[in-house]
Parts: sequence; C-alpha cells; structure tokens
Amino acid sequence: LVASIVVALAGMAPAATPQLDMVSFFTGRTHSDNVMKVVFHRSSSLVVDSVGKLDGKQFVLIDTVHEQGKPPRIRKWVMHPAGPGHFTGTLSDSEGPVDIKVSGSSATIGYVMNGGLNVNQQLQLLPDGKTMSNHTVVRKFGLRFGSVDGKIRKLD
Repeated sequence: LVASIVVALAGMAPAATPQLDMVSFFTGRTHSDNVMKVVFHRSSSLVVDSVGKLDGKQFVLIDTVHEQGKPPRIRKWVMHPAGPGHFTGTLSDSEGPVDIKVSGSSATIGYVMNGGLNVNQQLQLLPDGKTMSNHTVVRKFGLRFGSVDGKIRKLD
C-alpha cells in the first residue's frame, strides 16, 4: 500500500521548468504571433518568421517582420556570448548595442531602436520547451509608447 501511494504521489510531482538555451531555441525556424499596441492607435497584428544559425562564435538571426498594414521587412540580429547567460550584439533597426541576459527559463533583452525608442523585451520559456511568451514594452522619454504581447514557437 505504501509503495502504491509513493508511486501515485511521484506521478503528481510538478515537472521541472525547462532552462532557456537561447541559441538552441532560435537555431532553425521560429514563428511569432503578436498583438502590437501603440498609443493613440488600434491594436494590430505583428507576425515574425525567423531563421537562426550559429556562424562561428556569433549567432545570426534573420527576421521577416509582417506588421499589419505595412510591407514585410527584414531585420538581422548578430549576437556574441559575453559570459554565462549573457549576450551582446547588434540589431539592424537599433541605434546601439543589444544586451541579452538569460536566467533560468527567462531572458531580458534591451536596446534602443532607431528614433530613440527604448525597448525592454521579456521572454519566458513555457513548460513545453518549444514555446515562449513574449512581452515587450517600448518607451520614449520615459513614457510608455507601446507594447507587444504574444507567443514564439520553435518550428525546427
């Protein structure tokens, strides 16, 4: 009886939260469906299809961005390891460096977009290990200018 109770309780134990490996997650194809909200505008769809690969010591991610009502555009991320759980690099539509900090199952990405928009992006790996929540806040002059919320799915 005791053995069967232990087995039953073991089956009820919560699954371990997967650890986020940014390079593994973004290697290959990913697809992101988001809702973008900009002050004084209606919410709109923001879809991003990406292909990532390790190129020597740097990681390159090419995004095809489909913003509702606009023609698709391409942006390129080039990231380099900067220590445990830390990456730095560039983004084609940013004014300066990109900083990524990974801790456990989450990542924080910060950069300044062209036009002086400060971006803070929070990614959280979900328990399936193949989906991330995406929450991004964009500020200008310290004021919230817009946000993006959605999910990123690993396709490969």
